[in-house]
Amino acid sequence: MILTERLKNFLWKTLLVVLPVSSFAPLSRIFGGTSVAPLAFLPMILILIFWWLPAFLKNGYKLPYQVKPLLIFFLFGIISTLIANFHSVPTFRDIHWLRNSAEVLVTFSMGVGFYLVTIYLVSNTEKLRMTLFWISVGGIILIAYSWLQYGTWLVFQNFPEWMYRVQAIISVNGVLFENRASGLAYEPSWLAHELNMVYIPIWFGLSISGQSIFNKKLLNKIQYEKALFILAVITLFISFSRIGWITMIILATYVVFKITNNWIKVFSNRQKEINVRVSVLKQRLFYLGFWIVLIFGFVVVTLLAGLLMTKIEPRMAKLFDLQRFIDFGFMSWAAQLGFAERIIFWLAAYNVFQIYPLLGAGFGIPGYYFPLTAPAFGTRLPEINKVVLTQNFIPNAKNLWVRLLSETGIIGFALFVSWVLIHWRNANELDRGASNGLLKAMGLVGKLIVLAMIVEGFSLDTFGLPYYWVGLGLITASWLIRDQESAKTGANIEVTNDIKA
Repeated sequence: MILTERLKNFLWKTLLVVLPVSSFAPLSRIFGGTSVAPLAFLPMILILIFWWLPAFLKNGYKLPYQVKPLLIFFLFGIISTLIANFHSVPTFRDIHWLRNSAEVLVTFSMGVGFYLVTIYLVSNTEKLRMTLFWISVGGIILIAYSWLQYGTWLVFQNFPEWMYRVQAIISVNGVLFENRASGLAYEPSWLAHELNMVYIPIWFGLSISGQSIFNKKLLNKIQYEKALFILAVITLFISFSRIGWITMIILATYVVFKITNNWIKVFSNRQKEINVRVSVLKQRLFYLGFWIVLIFGFVVVTLLAGLLMTKIEPRMAKLFDLQRFIDFGFMSWAAQLGFAERIIFWLAAYNVFQIYPLLGAGFGIPGYYFPLTAPAFGTRLPEINKVVLTQNFIPNAKNLWVRLLSETGIIGFALFVSWVLIHWRNANELDRGASNGLLKAMGLVGKLIVLAMIVEGFSLDTFGLPYYWVGLGLITASWLIRDQESAKTGANIEVTNDIKA
């Protein structure tokens, strides 16, 4: 069975609309109770099996070069996992490490599926525009439901029964959070991850670039993407995700830097046009001053955001309690802010990397070392004691970058990072060289996606959530479209020259 064009497009649009549902309860039960069960997996797997795979085998599609480092990384990860047979993996829980490794292979394959489907389905500018439109439709639904959650709590200080029933379907934990929005996601931090990885970069980048995927404007004056960006930032705020806020600040800082840098270039070119000579020393002092002001502004905004968090976020009330930092050290200070537990998970995984620095311990295996590698400070934290003594799951790194080091070593880490950096380079090429306005805008969108992935990687470590896979897939697809258009333009120029000759 091969999907018809109409059915394939329907499944693709469905995938994009349901993208915000990150932990669909019925699917989670099929997967064995995992929290990572995106509803978008269902249309994705249908497209992959009944369209992409037959077309790939029949037409002999060549994989884009962007995919190759990822496949090599996967190969090294499998080799590292096979070598684990020769390690004395500690016994921890009643879950064999082979099962945990198999789950990682499944989630990684799921992520690669989202990546490939995005690349091959977004094959021209019109399909790119259509894809961004349906992503926006899903984003609007996400924002609306998030506001409904938060507004209900503000008004009633409680949630109605029907909302719990809905949440039990769209999220495996069925939890609604007091004074925080989780939207269609598993928890508020996952909501922030969705916004920062997909929706905010797209709407922010298109707003700055002046490109729109909508035919009309809001009230015939305002670009829809600008309005959606503002609504998304407000939604991010009511998630009260600290890493989400930090990511947004960094994205905004980069955009300010880019805009200011462009102004400087325009100013310098005008000076040259009117034959005003500026010494090299003055130019360097000017750029130095620019960087100092930018860094100072970033620090001020960060401090103001921190001050705001101390007023509205109970976990951050003692953020500026420097005396505790001086008297009891960093970990004690972090404990009262509620993120010392995260650091324990990071350090435990990093210590596994120190044991196996070259190839790592293997996919899904570092968690078995947790009781041995977790810092002693963890015994003072109730959450860590609960993980070690009472809960029946294998701890994870809760940090993508440390996870890569602990599972695949410095080789796997380098391969994965090189894959991410390829997308930054592709986005930069689009930003600087694309003649098509939408593709040029995707250059900025792509850079924001990569920056968001780097920062968000310090909070989430799963391969199974589709957001950065779809985001990076859009960058690759846009780059391939630009490459095809450039090739066509070059061919047309050659034909014209031949006719003239």
